[in-house]
Amino acid sequence: MRINHGDAVSLEMIARKVYQCNRGGMGGYIDADHFEYSPFDAALIALAPLWKNIDSHSVEDFLSKWESEFCQESSNEQSVRNYIQELDALVSSAMN
Repeated sequence: MRINHGDAVSLEMIARKVYQCNRGGMGGYIDADHFEYSPFDAALIALAPLWKNIDSHSVEDFLSKWESEFCQESSNEQSVRNYIQELDALVSSAMN
């Protein structure tokens, strides 16, 4: 599933916050161009180093919900924005 580039940039910023890196960090995967075509990767990349700091059920519920959402051929912009907001909240809570 493809998302718009502006939303992909938001995902890049979340992942960059976790890794404290520039665009293209982690072998080139922290990049809006990549997230535009693989938005679920942003969650996997951002949550990987943080998952021990978060309630395991919260992480599992989040990943399960959005994996199934992104397996669908299309998704509306509001659901993508909800995904971004939920991911940002989860990452922010784990980093505090």
